[in-house]
Amino acid sequence: MEWGTLTAKTFAEALKKSDRVCVLPIGVMEKHGGHLPLATDVIIAREVAKRVAEISPVVVFPCYYWGQIAEARHTKGTIAASHRLIMDALLEMCDEIHRNGFTKILILNAHGGNLSFLPFFAQQFPRLNRDYAVYVHFWHHIDEAKIDPIRERAGALGEDGHGGFLETALIMHLRPDLVHMEEVNVDECFSLERLRELQGLNVFTGFDWYSMYPHHFAGDPRTATAEFGAELFKAIIENVARIIDLIKADKVTPALIDEYNKCT
Repeated sequence: MEWGTLTAKTFAEALKKSDRVCVLPIGVMEKHGGHLPLATDVIIAREVAKRVAEISPVVVFPCYYWGQIAEARHTKGTIAASHRLIMDALLEMCDEIHRNGFTKILILNAHGGNLSFLPFFAQQFPRLNRDYAVYVHFWHHIDEAKIDPIRERAGALGEDGHGGFLETALIMHLRPDLVHMEEVNVDECFSLERLRELQGLNVFTGFDWYSMYPHHFAGDPRTATAEFGAELFKAIIENVARIIDLIKADKVTPALIDEYNKCT
């Protein structure tokens, strides 16, 4: 059930069918090598959410692309809003989702640059006294036992990441019309390993990603196919559908929120 396709009348019905659970798919607009669309993360997040909603009914919020992407401001097509704005805007969206009747929100992430931003966003809720639950999940966090055999058959072992095998295979499956493999430049997809010694000691700077991948491309995608993408998509769907079911059944988090809010 997609939020934007509902009417005011069917929205109330969707609330009941979804157990008041809403999924907010989030990505960003950014370069993905030279061969994938700027909306790669948005497409993957949206399609995963839509497919999962067919298995375990939830309402899917219009796909959201205001994420953390400061490290790609030098590449054309990137939309990199300020960190203050993306924090405030996402909270406003969650508040609005709740105002419309939802008590649980899953932020379904498809962008690696949000891996620090979204947990930090969720960590503010104990001080906000909100009475709804926010969960964060990144689709990459799936059982390696399901993914490694696919990589092995494809010969896609070793370095893989942004615009690499996984994302390329998924977009080949979901939107093959947007993939331009003739534009792949493998000279740009391997780490330059600048700042390697500091990174090896778990020292972080905001320029870590740029130091490694200034072309905003990580991993060789040449063995990707739509068939491998379909297998990956199936594994992701199974994992996220299980998460949705667990969120629907979760009584602990709402109880903890109520308990904590009374203590403060």
